[in-house]
Amino acid sequence: MKSFRTTLVLVCLLFVVTGCSIRSSQLSSMIGLVRGAPADFSGSTWVIRYGDYRAQVQAIPFEGGTLFSNSLRDQAFFDGWTITRASGLGLKDSNWGVKDDTEGRHFTREGRLSTYPACGSWVKTSLAEVTQFAQSCQGAVLYKNNILVNQLGEIALIRQSLNGGASFVTLRKL
Repeated sequence: MKSFRTTLVLVCLLFVVTGCSIRSSQLSSMIGLVRGAPADFSGSTWVIRYGDYRAQVQAIPFEGGTLFSNSLRDQAFFDGWTITRASGLGLKDSNWGVKDDTEGRHFTREGRLSTYPACGSWVKTSLAEVTQFAQSCQGAVLYKNNILVNQLGEIALIRQSLNGGASFVTLRKL
């Protein structure tokens, strides 16, 4: 838990030191997630889904985020807000990457690059038993990335596009 919070604080400091701007809605969402989300996913089992493919993965704390992985060579790396890398997912030798910078959101798959406008700020909504963080993005189509946090402050579901909205990867805590 301490490692996750430390990482997010360092990321915030990095934005401030490098002169990048953080919109207040982003900052309040980050603060809200840090206060309630666990840092240590270790030992927790999740289900990863991509299209019709489903498999169980283990959450492993890793430098800069959490690696969700299994013996089938499925992997997804979550930096606290975005799934930045994924591989496997029922497809042999498949790799995806997601990178944000000042020019937009960049998706890579098998060496092919697609760039779309930057996604909007994360918007926090309190629902009956969960808190939802949603991010609107314009890719091949308009789509939303989602993170759900349960009443215990634990991330329970992550649903994000790896390719500009055409399909999604979902991680759900068991």
